[in-house]
Amino acid sequence: MQQNDYRRFWDNPRDSLTISQVAWTPTGEQQAIISHDIAQHGRVLAGPGTGKSATVIRMMLRIAQGEGGRGKLLTFTRSATNELKEKVAKHPEALLAPSTIHSFSIASLLANPGTSGLPEPIRIADEWEQKTLIRNHLKSLVGCDVRTVDRAFREMASNWESLCAAEDPDLPEEVRNRFTGIWERHRAVFGYSLLSELTYRFLLALEDHPDLELGYWQVLVVDEYQDLNQCDLSVLNQIASRGHALVAVGDDDQSIYSFRRAHPVGIRRFLSDYPGARDYTLSISHRCARSILGWARHVIEGLPERTQRPVLLPAPQSGQGEAKYLGFENWKQETQGVARLVRWLIGTQKVAPEDIAVLFRTNYNNAWSADLVTELEQLNIPVVNPGEVEEMLAEESNRRLLALARLIVNQRDSLAWWTILHHTRGVGPRVRDYFYESAVGVPSTFADQLLLQFADGFEELMPSQRSLLVRTVRQILELVRDIDLSGIDLGDRGWGTWLSERADEFGGCEARFRQLLWELDDILDRQEGLGRFLGQIQPVGEDLRSGRGAEAVRLMTMTSSKGLTVRASILVGVEEGVVPLGERDPDEERRLLYVAMTRSTEFLYLTWSGRRTGRTARTGVPRVGGRRRRSSLLAHGPVRSEAGMAYLRNIGALEGPST
Repeated sequence: MQQNDYRRFWDNPRDSLTISQVAWTPTGEQQAIISHDIAQHGRVLAGPGTGKSATVIRMMLRIAQGEGGRGKLLTFTRSATNELKEKVAKHPEALLAPSTIHSFSIASLLANPGTSGLPEPIRIADEWEQKTLIRNHLKSLVGCDVRTVDRAFREMASNWESLCAAEDPDLPEEVRNRFTGIWERHRAVFGYSLLSELTYRFLLALEDHPDLELGYWQVLVVDEYQDLNQCDLSVLNQIASRGHALVAVGDDDQSIYSFRRAHPVGIRRFLSDYPGARDYTLSISHRCARSILGWARHVIEGLPERTQRPVLLPAPQSGQGEAKYLGFENWKQETQGVARLVRWLIGTQKVAPEDIAVLFRTNYNNAWSADLVTELEQLNIPVVNPGEVEEMLAEESNRRLLALARLIVNQRDSLAWWTILHHTRGVGPRVRDYFYESAVGVPSTFADQLLLQFADGFEELMPSQRSLLVRTVRQILELVRDIDLSGIDLGDRGWGTWLSERADEFGGCEARFRQLLWELDDILDRQEGLGRFLGQIQPVGEDLRSGRGAEAVRLMTMTSSKGLTVRASILVGVEEGVVPLGERDPDEERRLLYVAMTRSTEFLYLTWSGRRTGRTARTGVPRVGGRRRRSSLLAHGPVRSEAGMAYLRNIGALEGPST
């Protein structure tokens, strides 16, 4: 298999090329993994771009076709799952569709009713519902501000992820105690669960039920193993104890998710956790050009206490590539320089917009992306708006359509009814509180109380509210109650197309939201049902908008770039106080920069500002507008900073027509 074909296979899942259609001669390292005995556990330490996806898929095909077994593939990120889905879909007779650990958890809990400890039917609150409805109501119930509610949620999620009861010292004990009790009652009344608790609930179900149904497969392959937290690792240990072989694939050099309590020690101790496991390494990078890999190795090999392993080397066919570290006077000049560099890459180097990624360390309130979007749009360069899907799901007509769809799935969906009331003019928080308190007093759910009192004409409410609510609830029920999902024949369509076709009947929605619904049909499995489709609109929609199919320059944080491959990447704000970010673990900051640097195949640019102004001025240092200096992670070795505007002038990037 030629180098370019090999890269096409694992970096471009939409390509029709498959490993069964080409003569692929694996390296010795890859062949050892492909031949792995599924009766044994195994660990694969795979550097960036070393072909782990192609190798693992070939191993699973060999197991299915040669030994009659089946493997289950779990990944850490949705984007990685979506890409792998398209590859394994070429072999449906042999390979199960991959999923994230969260998806696997909820699918297993749904397949084993009564084992989750969650309100049933299981309903995950999306980000808008949690931010706009849930936390604001809890604020008033607990008697604190929104930041304290957020802090309490973070502490709770951290304890689920780490399996230990660590307390936030800034959260008052009386608030913590009050919050816990009120939240448990609140989630029972509104019938919701949180995404962050799914894996923990799955672990409890595994511990409590040795006969839990997990599906038909023999070996579990887990990608990005270094990004699992203690709860994730405990789930996998429970599964392995049931007789399933476990193959861990990952790279402790790329462990960057400590915010969800992940730690590289998980993959480092795998051989001691699973005695007798085979150990494999992939050490030839087929992705990065030589200059890029040299710079990235300089960063990661400077990591103190780094475990020994074979040196990550470029493939023989790898070109030299371009790697530059560019300094600018200030943030305004940096954004202008980045935009003109992008224009040069597209116009002169013929790099497709979707093959360019601009990465930044953080993006709170779009502080880093907003100015970059403005500069790129002024040059007529198509660019992905990182917050577009979130904006769509907060728009009132789109949100109402989703609530109606939820009620088609379950007419007693309390969050959906709450959303309807939230967007009904003349219905305020007092009406919400009335139904909530009524449900607490029985006890029952918010939806049950709403529908029960609708039957009585809401006689206990004020006349003006009574007539408004009767009209509202009657209208909603007339729209949804006669739709039988089991009788719908989608044909060649998916649930997104079906919903978009009903949108006008339900009150309409934005044109861009209809487009998103259509696009989701190309990715999501219609067999999973409308409810599952609705739960994946935001996460998968965000992946879709930031993916290769967007045909636009992608802006994203370094953390979210995990798993990405592009021809050119521009890392913005690589300076002391930003990369590394002062209050973060310095080892993880080094790993994060390494991950971001190894996304590109040909062009890598790092930029920094001598003085940070505007929206980004407060990032990383206490002195707003003060002088900055280049990153300490790049202070030694092959990386040299040069004047950004002079470099752009030399390559002719400051002049030229708009694209």
